[in-house]
Amino acid sequence: MRSASLRFGVFVTLVRAPWVLCACSSNPAPIAPVAPETPAPATSDVSAAASPALAAEPAPDAPETASVRPDTTRELPTACPAGESHCTPPVAFAESVCRGKYPELPLLMFQKGTPWPRMYVKAEWVEPVNAYGGERGQTWMHFGEELLILKEHVPGGSKSVAVSGPADVDVLRWDGTCATIRKEMLVHYVPAPMDSAYVIIKYLDANVQEALSQDELVARAREGERKACKGSSLKNPSDGCKKALQKLTDAVVLAVKKGIALPMPDHVPEWKK
Repeated sequence: MRSASLRFGVFVTLVRAPWVLCACSSNPAPIAPVAPETPAPATSDVSAAASPALAAEPAPDAPETASVRPDTTRELPTACPAGESHCTPPVAFAESVCRGKYPELPLLMFQKGTPWPRMYVKAEWVEPVNAYGGERGQTWMHFGEELLILKEHVPGGSKSVAVSGPADVDVLRWDGTCATIRKEMLVHYVPAPMDSAYVIIKYLDANVQEALSQDELVARAREGERKACKGSSLKNPSDGCKKALQKLTDAVVLAVKKGIALPMPDHVPEWKK
């Protein structure tokens, strides 16, 4: 009788053994959490192979362009309302621009002949605060930087009531980002050699890159930027890379102001017309 009990006990133990092993393996040792990397502001990529000037960095997320709602449009405003020679773009368009980032947009908005007002920073440095939650520029606005006025904020919030006090303006920078700044920090004349935020060509649409490269100065400056910035980072570029980026930006700005023909980019703001 005892030997039978022993055999029964062995049988029970063998039956239970897999369950015991499973129970042990169902509670693995916890894995230590890894701190997420702090995201850096994107500066406005076709491919690393096509433009290896800077170390590989993720291109900014592109806005969706698959569909447009019936009450919205992706057409870019090009003229003031009838009877006005100077104006700012439609408010809905300006606010849509500032909620995202459109690297190609300044190349069209700053073009020769467009009616949108330009102003220039008169302070040494100004932080690029985006009041709409969109991307902000990686560099601070600086003395002499050219900006395009997208929207003027009326003191008191009403055009029908005159309220004294400082007014803010939403501005577009050459890198495709927006900022909200006190208008008193800007002037209508160029207070110094005109400057601009870096235009990062590798972040532009391929067809826009191709069009810009038809300009001889842009093509030469881009080749110099590739060599000087090889292995460098946009977040912390070397001194040589900074100079090359500025030279390339100057060449792009000059080409745009001369009236270079550019195709419509793939990604443009969607706004209620």
